Amino acid sequence: MRYSGLKLWFAMRVAFFSAAISFPTLASGRPEITIITFASIGVPVGILVYHYFYKQERFVFLNVGIKKRELYLFATLFIWIVSIPMFLMNWWING
Repeated sequence: MRYSGLKLWFAMRVAFFSAAISFPTLASGRPEITIITFASIGVPVGILVYHYFYKQERFVFLNVGIKKRELYLFATLFIWIVSIPMFLMNWWING
């Protein structure tokens, strides 16, 4: 995998765990709460869960030369880039 592919791999896994954390809020009937949970609380929890379950993959990133800060920033920006259009689309549809 290339350098950018590894960062995207990390961001997609963090987004998956973030979505898993925000999924129970769908029962409230307000999708904006789910999106806000996905973008705010889900990011740090997703990073922690990723490092708990995939601790050995950290050495792949270190061997390539990707720093932790770079990974965290990329994952956060990726999730925010995904969640802002979702929030605007929800606002446009539900008013």
